[in-house]
Amino acid sequence: MIRRAIGLALAVLVCSAHVGSPDVYYEGNAGPYPVLVIVRLPGVVPGVAEVTVHVTGPAVDRVTLFVNRYDATTAAPPPEDAARAVGDSATFVGKLWVMAGGSNSVTVGVHGSKGTGTAVVPVVAVATRRLPLYRWLGVILGAIGIFLFVGAVSIGGAAVREATLEPGQVPDAAHRRRARLAMAGTGVFVAAMLFGGWTWWNDTDAEFQQRMYRPFTVRASEAQPGQLTFAITDSAWLERHDSSYVNQRGRTQWSPLIPDHGKLMHLFLVADSGLAFAHLHPATTDTDTFRATIPPLPKGRYRVFADIVHGSGFDHTLVTTVDLADSPSPYVPSDSDDAFSGAGGSAILKLGSDTVRVGAPAGLRFVVSGIQPYMGMAGHAVVVRDDGSVFIHLHPMGTISTAAQMVLARGQPMSMGALSDTVSFPYAFPKAGRYYVWVQVKRGGRILTAPYVVVAQ
Repeated sequence: MIRRAIGLALAVLVCSAHVGSPDVYYEGNAGPYPVLVIVRLPGVVPGVAEVTVHVTGPAVDRVTLFVNRYDATTAAPPPEDAARAVGDSATFVGKLWVMAGGSNSVTVGVHGSKGTGTAVVPVVAVATRRLPLYRWLGVILGAIGIFLFVGAVSIGGAAVREATLEPGQVPDAAHRRRARLAMAGTGVFVAAMLFGGWTWWNDTDAEFQQRMYRPFTVRASEAQPGQLTFAITDSAWLERHDSSYVNQRGRTQWSPLIPDHGKLMHLFLVADSGLAFAHLHPATTDTDTFRATIPPLPKGRYRVFADIVHGSGFDHTLVTTVDLADSPSPYVPSDSDDAFSGAGGSAILKLGSDTVRVGAPAGLRFVVSGIQPYMGMAGHAVVVRDDGSVFIHLHPMGTISTAAQMVLARGQPMSMGALSDTVSFPYAFPKAGRYYVWVQVKRGGRILTAPYVVVAQ
């Protein structure tokens, strides 16, 4: 009972589309002020999120923050002032209560010499698991429970045995007999209370587990030579139009998918070994099954990561694997924005450092001339830890989905910023290890994909 209770209370929240990478990064503009916003989500809901805002450019007097759920029907909470970081007048830090799980937005207000500007940062907070109870803590809590149980029984017996006696009077046999009956009754009563609490916790825990976020179950296969089929097989999605099914099982009423960068799905193939990689955009007629032409990648097993965004601003990364055979030739991409990199490849961009510190700015900064917009952005990057435990699809504006930002900003248009010869991606590696990084830009009408290996320590 105690183990489940503690586990329930410590349910962890992560950003659902950030596999193994829970922090949210946004780099863009709040009106006339360039900002870098980092949101570290809380460990429970309700819980406290930590927000860091770094402002460059004009002098800033004040930074405000508030968080709101996408479907909130009441007025937004009043903004809270962020405090200036010690020793850094351009950085502000604050804390926000996240009161509801799901698709939320953190709105940053910057007030200074050029007036007031705002930036809307989408965040998705969902419970995904229960943390285990430390054995030593379980032993301590169990010992305290036994002590309290014995104490309650002893108090019940002493009250009946001695409460009516004069000071110094010795209890007779009748008082002792009634005391034993009282102790037995107290023991039964306390045991019944414990059993009721245990049953209640089990029911609450079962309900919590049923409502925990789980990525949709999916399946990928090479149904025909050179053709990839990606199917969402989860009943929560397939039965989304059946309101009775949804209500009876306490499921989420999923909203339809919306395009992100003009695509309903961004699907990535990452080889288990080597640097073979593809960024595809499958077509669909029902948003249940998606199909794409497989590029000429080396045969073998591939990890599959598929990004989708709902009309609520909620985004997922769906994960599975697929075994690919040799692709037939010639290769004709099913989408003009599809791109891939083979097992090797030559680097066209220069990474500042091959080694970065965990939790510190990664320095994903690249220089290339003649950049053209690629799906509305100056570039795209994908980061995958070599064991697949971390995956993130990055843009120069950070880890957020632009479609989600448009939804949560109530349709307010977002600028991708001016193109230059430098492309950077705000990010910090969440844990030590070896990472594969693919950077994609468009130049001369061609999509260029450059692979790198980065070690985070």
